Amino acid sequence: MTRIKAQPKSNIPMMLMMFAAVMFGLVILYSVSGPAGYAKSDHDSAFYLKKQIIYTLVGLGVALAISFFPVNFFKNPLVFTGAYIISLGLAVAVRFVGKELNGARRWIMLGPVEVQVSEICKVALVIALAGYREYIIQLRQRGGLRSKTHKKQAWNHAFFDFILPVGACLLVDVFILFQPHFSCFIIIGFIVFMCTLNSGVSWRSWLLGGLTLLLVGIIFVGTYVAVNPNFRKNFEHVYQRFNIFASTSGDENVEVTEDETRQVTNAHNALGSGGMWGRGIGSSRAKYNYVSEAQNDYIFSIYVEETGFVGGAVLIFIYLLMFAMFVTVVIRADSIFTRMLATGCTSFIILQAVLNIAVELQVIPATGVTLPFVSYGGSAQIMLLVAYGFILCVARSGTYTIVKDRPEKLA
Repeated sequence: MTRIKAQPKSNIPMMLMMFAAVMFGLVILYSVSGPAGYAKSDHDSAFYLKKQIIYTLVGLGVALAISFFPVNFFKNPLVFTGAYIISLGLAVAVRFVGKELNGARRWIMLGPVEVQVSEICKVALVIALAGYREYIIQLRQRGGLRSKTHKKQAWNHAFFDFILPVGACLLVDVFILFQPHFSCFIIIGFIVFMCTLNSGVSWRSWLLGGLTLLLVGIIFVGTYVAVNPNFRKNFEHVYQRFNIFASTSGDENVEVTEDETRQVTNAHNALGSGGMWGRGIGSSRAKYNYVSEAQNDYIFSIYVEETGFVGGAVLIFIYLLMFAMFVTVVIRADSIFTRMLATGCTSFIILQAVLNIAVELQVIPATGVTLPFVSYGGSAQIMLLVAYGFILCVARSGTYTIVKDRPEKLA
């Protein structure tokens, strides 16, 4: 078997999957969001659908444009450095000039448009991390970053392969945590972990770098707690979600009100009331304000109420099929850069689907994570499609193909 560079060729099945997923999502959104749209706008049940169509068209346009870029373009130091500067700049800026909503600063206003900066950071950090890793590998191949002793070389590798890139990403992640946005903090941490895990970093660098960052983290957290004795107030919503989860899971020792558990309880009841085949498209009862903001975090529950176990299984199968396609691209990636880029974007899309469904099945506490390509949301929809576009880009111009070696003919 011989690996050869594949000729640039668009992955048509993956493109069709992208279009199928967004069309399926728009149908679900329209069915679920009708009452909320009717109440919010001037009696227009398609209010959320119309806005989501605009976001989807923008996202599809950007995704398709990215897919036709040569993947090597994104290896340019100006591109991946710029991606990191943008992510850090946005994470810092939203702390001071962001729009506050429900006690959190997560949005920056660009004219009439609200931009959730954490969604941009998820993709930008993947580009930055993958580009940096490729740059360091090429630098070492040219004889750079050499140390005189074996011990110094080990720390050299640990610093440039783990401490510096992971630490830089965690710096952005910490600013996101203090918006506060705990679920996004977890998602970005997982994305960085998966990219680094698939980057060829040695176990020794993981050990030395991990212990160093752990020590820095302990010092930072200890200092923060010492100078902010009321730090818990900044994360009260996180504690509350854990309490609600414990209460709805049968823990009678947790003190929460019925009103605080109403959203989770009603969403879970809607999920179970669908039975095998559901009440029928558009026939949900819970979407009539029994589950507030049904078009966002708890859209899966309303969808299953209308389509039943079978409909839920179909949607989960779509995500599994999508995941299988993404993994194929990761396996066939022809460089560390393309492998990390595809890994990070895959982690972003699939982890959000897993977290959203896990919340609605009451496996984990509420996270506020949207369901990819289904839930309403401009920044999320566009950046999820952008991530899909980068996977298409890798599939088109950053993979190899396997050719069977022909046995030589005997003379």
